[in-house]
Amino acid sequence: MIPLSAVRAASNDAQPTAAAPVSSLNHRPAFNPPLPVEPRPMEENAVPQAPAMAPPADVPARLPFTALWALLIGIGIAFTPCVLPMYPLISGIVLGGKQRLSTARALLLAFIYVQGMALTYTALGLVVAAAGLQFQAALQHPYVLVGLSAVFILLALSMFGLFTLQLPSSLQTRLTLLSNKRQGGSPGGVFAMGAIAGLICSPCTTAPLSAILLYIAQSGNLWLGGGTLYLYALGMGLPLILVTVFGNRLLPKSGPWMSHVKTAFGFVILALPVFLLERILGDQWGLRLWSMLGVAFFSWAFITSLGATRPWMRLVQIILLAAALVSARPLQDWAFGAPAVEQQAHLAFTRVSSVAELDQALAQAKGQPVMLDLYADWCVACKEFEKYTFSSPDVQQALKGTVLLQVDVTKNSPQDVALLKHLQVLGLPTILFFNAEGQEQPERRVTGFMDAAAFSAHLRDWQA
Repeated sequence: MIPLSAVRAASNDAQPTAAAPVSSLNHRPAFNPPLPVEPRPMEENAVPQAPAMAPPADVPARLPFTALWALLIGIGIAFTPCVLPMYPLISGIVLGGKQRLSTARALLLAFIYVQGMALTYTALGLVVAAAGLQFQAALQHPYVLVGLSAVFILLALSMFGLFTLQLPSSLQTRLTLLSNKRQGGSPGGVFAMGAIAGLICSPCTTAPLSAILLYIAQSGNLWLGGGTLYLYALGMGLPLILVTVFGNRLLPKSGPWMSHVKTAFGFVILALPVFLLERILGDQWGLRLWSMLGVAFFSWAFITSLGATRPWMRLVQIILLAAALVSARPLQDWAFGAPAVEQQAHLAFTRVSSVAELDQALAQAKGQPVMLDLYADWCVACKEFEKYTFSSPDVQQALKGTVLLQVDVTKNSPQDVALLKHLQVLGLPTILFFNAEGQEQPERRVTGFMDAAAFSAHLRDWQA
C-alpha cells in the first residue's frame, strides 16, 4: 500500500518520508553441491532418489519461523504510525474519489490494489531467494552470519527510533508521481497503483521488509521467498480492504500505542540475529542470548504498561514481570553457576575428510555395515540429529555393530567439495548407508532431519 511518505508527497501536505522429505525416491534437493539444505521431512520411513535419477524440485531450507508469520507481521505493520493514519486517504485514491460504489465494487478495487502491491513484494522475494540459492553455502559462513546479524541489529535500532531508514526523497517523489498518473476507480489503474506503491517504503516498513528479505535469502527457496512476501503484503492490505468496504469505523483511533507497536517489531527483528548467532556460538550461548532478548522485551513491555490506568492492566503487568523473571533464569545459572547436568552419551564417529580416507575406512570395516554422517557446524538440522536423535538409547542400541563415519564440511574446502561431489550429496543433513561389501545403498539414504523414533525404524528396515 502507499505509505505515509507517498501520500504526503502526493497531497503536498508535508515533506516526504518515506526439508527434503525423507519420504520417496522422487525427493532430493535440486541444488548444485555443496549447498547446505536443512529440510524437515513431512513423512517418515522414506528414501531419497537414486543418484542416477534426475533431481526434481527444490527443497525448502529449515528456518525457525514459517511463512505464515509474515502474514501476522504484515498485519502488525499496518498499525504502525507511518501506515495506519493513511488508510482512509489511500481508500479514497483507490476508489477514484467516488463515494457511491457498491460494496462488491469497492471490495474488488481494494483487493486488486492489494494484489498489485503483493505482486511487487512477491517478485522481490523470488529475486532474493534465487540469489540466496546461488550463494547458499557462502551465506552460512560464520563471518557472513555475523555480518547479517549486525545488519538485523541496525534494522531493529531503526524500529526503536534511533535513526530513520527510508528511500531517498527524490526517488519516492518520482514513484509517487508515477502512481498519481494512474486513474483510481478502474481495475487496471488500481492494480498499477498497488504495484508501484509496493516500491515505496516508509520508515515503518523499510526495516521489517529488509529483515524479511535478508531472512529468506538464508533459505534459497523460491516458494518460501515468494510466498513469504506475498503473505506480508496481504497482511498489510487486509486493513485497507476493511476500510474501503466498511469505512473508518473499523479502525482503532490513532495514539501513542502505534509507536509501541513499532518498537515491538524491533524486538521481533532482534530474534533473527539470535537465531543466526546460535549456529556459531552453540546451544548454551544461544540460550543465553534468547534469555537476554526475553528479559529486554518483557521488561520494556512491563515499563510501558505502567502508564495504563485500567484495572485489568494490573494482571497484565504481573504476567509481564513474571515472564521477565522466568526469562532471566539462564542468565542466573550462568552468573551464579548452574547445577551439574548429566551429559547424554553421544555416538563415537570416526572422522574422514577425503575420498581416499573414506575408501580406506570402508575397506577396514571388514564386513561390517557402515553409516556415514555428513555434518557442518552451521547446519542446524545436523545439530538436531546430534542432540535429539543420535543421543537416543534406541538409536545407539540399533547402531551397535555398525561402523560410524562422519565428514565435517564446515569449511567447505575444495577437498570437502570433491568428497560431496563424489558421494553425490546435494544438501545437508545427509546420512549414507553402506552394506558389508562397502557398497552404498542409495535407497536407504537419509536427507533431512528425522527424530529418534523415525530414525530407529529406518535403521531396523536397513538391517532387516
